[in-house]
Amino acid sequence: MAEQNEKTGQFLPGNKGNGGRRKGARNRLHADFVVALQEHFTELGKVAIDIVFKESPKDYLRIITAVLPKEFILEDGRLDAMGDEEIAEYLAEIRRLKTEQVGSGAGDGAKASLN
Repeated sequence: MAEQNEKTGQFLPGNKGNGGRRKGARNRLHADFVVALQEHFTELGKVAIDIVFKESPKDYLRIITAVLPKEFILEDGRLDAMGDEEIAEYLAEIRRLKTEQVGSGAGDGAKASLN
């Protein structure tokens, strides 16, 4: 048995112990597990999701939030592709629509949409 400090149980200096886990053993286990999980999901996953959805909608939503990324980066490059004149035309149209709304009484608390 390797020499250890009686109080702490730690190996004494210069003693390498038993070498620990073989290199790559944990990664292999992880890879094997992921492959097995993927095979199982391919076979039964959609049915399991349907069951969870029907029997426990709360858990279904919990699973969705656990799987989805915490942050979405949404980029809209439409303005980048527009020239200054085109942007000015869109702004003028928006202003015209807002003026029309106010004139027609749509600005009295009703929510208007530009779409």
